[in-house]
Amino acid sequence: YPNDLGPDSLPESVLKTYPKEAQEGYPFMLKRCAACHTASRPLNSRFVEPEGGISDAKQQASLDAMKKAQPELFKDPAVWQVDTKIWNRYVKRMMNKPGADIPRNEAKAIWEFLEYDGVARKTGKNAAAWKAHRDALVEQFKAKFPKRYDELKAANDL
Repeated sequence: YPNDLGPDSLPESVLKTYPKEAQEGYPFMLKRCAACHTASRPLNSRFVEPEGGISDAKQQASLDAMKKAQPELFKDPAVWQVDTKIWNRYVKRMMNKPGADIPRNEAKAIWEFLEYDGVARKTGKNAAAWKAHRDALVEQFKAKFPKRYDELKAANDL
């Protein structure tokens, strides 16, 4: 995936701006995700889960607000895939993989980190920088792995 070509950690200067709850999930994400792939896969993912925690109504309200305030987030699915519970679903899926051995409390912390991180680094004032970063990853991937790029593009799964 294009994500795999990006950095596999966050700068400390970014991480220290995150709330304590989000920061707590970061080391779990680094450790647990690295069991099957590098941490670059989730960190450079196009996924954005709207803020709202476990509440479907709060996430939907955040999603609706994002659609009004930042319509550009919904135009290029190779850069942003904004959806309620997207990280929640992925963390649960990874948690259930054979040999994953991710305790529930760590899975929850990872999800909380990914939910916060996606909104913080990929939207709002950071949207343009994220788009440039993501576009560069996709272009590198296309040049390096053209056949896989074509497969993922056809499946709308870049």
